[in-house]
Amino acid sequence: MFLLLLPIYVKADSPSIQQQIDKAKPGDTLELQEGKYKENIIINKPIHLVGLKSVTLTQEKSSPVITIQSDDVTIENVRIRHVDESDESPAILVNSDHNSLQDIDVHTNSYGIQLDEANHNQLSSVRIIGDEEAEIKNRKHGIDLWKSNNNKINDTTIQHMQDGIYVERGHTNNIYDNKISKSRYGIHLMFTTNDELTTNESYNNVSGLYIMGAEGTMVKQNILRNNQTNVQSLGLFLFDTTSAIVTENKIVNNRTGILIENANKSDISLNQIQGNYTGVQIKEAEDNNISYNTFVANVAQGQAKDSINNHTSENYWGDHLGLDITGDNKSDLAYRLNPFFVTITDDYPPFQILFQSPGMVFLEQLISIPTQEQLVDASPLMKDPLAVNKNASVNSLSILLFCSTLIICSLLIIYLGVKKNEKI
Repeated sequence: MFLLLLPIYVKADSPSIQQQIDKAKPGDTLELQEGKYKENIIINKPIHLVGLKSVTLTQEKSSPVITIQSDDVTIENVRIRHVDESDESPAILVNSDHNSLQDIDVHTNSYGIQLDEANHNQLSSVRIIGDEEAEIKNRKHGIDLWKSNNNKINDTTIQHMQDGIYVERGHTNNIYDNKISKSRYGIHLMFTTNDELTTNESYNNVSGLYIMGAEGTMVKQNILRNNQTNVQSLGLFLFDTTSAIVTENKIVNNRTGILIENANKSDISLNQIQGNYTGVQIKEAEDNNISYNTFVANVAQGQAKDSINNHTSENYWGDHLGLDITGDNKSDLAYRLNPFFVTITDDYPPFQILFQSPGMVFLEQLISIPTQEQLVDASPLMKDPLAVNKNASVNSLSILLFCSTLIICSLLIIYLGVKKNEKI
């Protein structure tokens, strides 16, 4: 026996959502009955809008499905199906502060959610799906922030957009625990200050994270993987940035792991950079610190060009045959990265199939690469610092369990001994 589920349409004589909003008082909670609503709504007072079971708002006009103009609005458990004829309006437009959007599901051919000069808002458990059939250049952003500060965006899932999350001229936004795929850039920052990107996962995009014209950005514990759909794909791009902190990220299986261009005074440390075509590239960058990273199994570990005063030391390079005379876990032999293969394949991409062939190895010995294009680690680590930290954590846990077991056994022996003496 098959159960046929048909959509529930709201009766024509039922009050529309907008009518319910207009009658509501500030602070009221409006419970939307299960069904499909074909309308656009404007919220201009602080209310709580919650969908019961399956509530879907649909429209095919060149305007937002939901516009939030009031502060302190909460919307949760709502689905939106948005087809914009002009491809310019978002499914949800927020022009106000201190609002909360939770458990929202958006399908759109335009923008998902726009925050326009909107501050202290929280977007949580949001799912945004764009038009898979459209070319990436014709799509819009999943979550778009313009001059919006101190917002939190977390636990969202975004697919088939232009940029998953795009922030321009916003400050101190906290973006964490999001998953973004099958888009152009996972997260894209432009002219921002002190934004935090933590524990996000950006994969199967053209590039993972693009940070441009930003200051004081924190990039921590993100996973940037499999971003390699074209020859310019990147895990992380730092362009014209200053004072960024990039730490504890997993940057694996991308075309280029990290590209640092026109960036300065940033700290890149404790990152796992593995399985990329190029591990790290530095172009016209100054005064950056690159240390305690792990570079393993990248086709070319790194390359530098027209860059000065960068501190590259105490990283672990998987292909380095070091010599530790002093026993301090640092090689006394410097590690020099010869960018020959990357340089020649940039000009002649088909040569990539000749990686590690005898002819390429021979040419590498013959052709001299300018010193300024070589990346040198003066004190490379002999052991992987990330593996050491992991093992240390495991050993600490093992010791703790052993000590706990020993204490329990000791107390049990004492208890049994006392009971035996009482019987005697």
